[in-house]
Amino acid sequence: EQSGILPGDVLSRVGITSNSKKASSSSFGTKQKQQQQQQQMFLLAVKRLRRKPRVRVNLQYPASQDEQDETIELFAGENLRMGMLVRGVKLNDPLAKRFDTKTGGNCGAGGLCRTCAVAVQNGADLLSPPKLGEKQIFKNAPRWRLACKTFVGYGMKEGDITIRVNPRQE
Repeated sequence: EQSGILPGDVLSRVGITSNSKKASSSSFGTKQKQQQQQQQMFLLAVKRLRRKPRVRVNLQYPASQDEQDETIELFAGENLRMGMLVRGVKLNDPLAKRFDTKTGGNCGAGGLCRTCAVAVQNGADLLSPPKLGEKQIFKNAPRWRLACKTFVGYGMKEGDITIRVNPRQE
């Protein structure tokens, strides 16, 4: 019989429980005798640590930005914009115009300014699907995504993604 415990599992609690059961027995159907039977069971509480899938993001910069292409690693479920900013990637595109006012300015991850726009070269299946607003913003550039509205490792998948940072500067 398999215990269901795998290598790497951690026992978080161990205990013993007992159940009382009444058993009756008869001798030639004339007398019944009741006995208390006590069963003991071991209880094991197991915690299984699951490794979070990782996504390698290959960043390609425009020549005007004077940056070397690089690769960063993000965890599945991580927001693309926050992951890039935390790792020192410069995202603010000075050529971007807000979708709502057509002026410059950063919207603070509201999904309107387009300063965090990236062009997905490959690995789009590893990104969360674009919502309606994002599709409207980039109806003329379907491979572009708003990093502030995009999560990597969609479906808890691992893999490689290649994106162009600040694609308007090319």
